[in-house]
Amino acid sequence: QTVLSKGVAQVSYDPLRGPIGMQPAVVRKATLALWDRVLELCEEKRYLEAYKLVIAEPEEACLLKLMQHTGPIVEHLDAESNSRLIRRLIHILSSPSKDPANASLDLIFGWLQQALSAQIHFTASQVEDLASALQRVSAAQSSIPAQARAEAAQLITRVVALRR
Repeated sequence: QTVLSKGVAQVSYDPLRGPIGMQPAVVRKATLALWDRVLELCEEKRYLEAYKLVIAEPEEACLLKLMQHTGPIVEHLDAESNSRLIRRLIHILSSPSKDPANASLDLIFGWLQQALSAQIHFTASQVEDLASALQRVSAAQSSIPAQARAEAAQLITRVVALRR
């Protein structure tokens, strides 16, 4: 938000984010620095640390990029990181403001399939929230392609089985 005052441009300042007019460039630079650090950790096979870094970030793009870079590696994460990752994936699937991109769905479904196969612990609330999110994706009125809706429906069956 830029305000003109007596011919001089004044830039609004957010104490948490810095100058508002600079946010996009600052965010891009921070994201690039984060991604460089994540790649460095992956090269050193320190996947747990890489995932902890991106899971802690509110931006989803870096998380999805890392998931694409490593593929599903549930076994390299500890219980807490797997749990936090599952929670983030539920959030991405549940986001009412946007449908997940098809590429994101492939990544998310791959991770969920591996997590279910590896029998990682899902909390009761994660089971319910994940089932609900997958139902949203698999709904006939969803704008998601039929193949992805069918895959979501198959995942629902596996997730609901965890209730027992």
